[in-house]
Amino acid sequence: MPYNNTPIQPPTEFTGSVSLPLARVKKIIATDPDTTSCSNNAAFVITVATEMFVQYLVEQTHNVVKSERKPRRNIQYKDVANAVARIDNLEFLSDVVPRTQSYRDFKEKQA
Repeated sequence: MPYNNTPIQPPTEFTGSVSLPLARVKKIIATDPDTTSCSNNAAFVITVATEMFVQYLVEQTHNVVKSERKPRRNIQYKDVANAVARIDNLEFLSDVVPRTQSYRDFKEKQA
């Protein structure tokens, strides 16, 4: 069965609907102890900003994959880790998305 790999075009303007579930974003916001309440408009803006960030991360990762000249249909974890390591704007994610290493290299570092 073929995969549906057709890309979804990012919206040029936001009309009031988002791809991420708004109720889930509100639950995530509610788990923060510093936040007492969040309006619907604020949750919508946070959701839109999150979608824009994910779109940027994927575009930068795709550019890194294209620059390596390794044509692949799917982006893998190692591609995201390489993009985070190479692009200065994504450097703050280096603790969250570390580069992978083999078990042998890990053991050698510990020894």
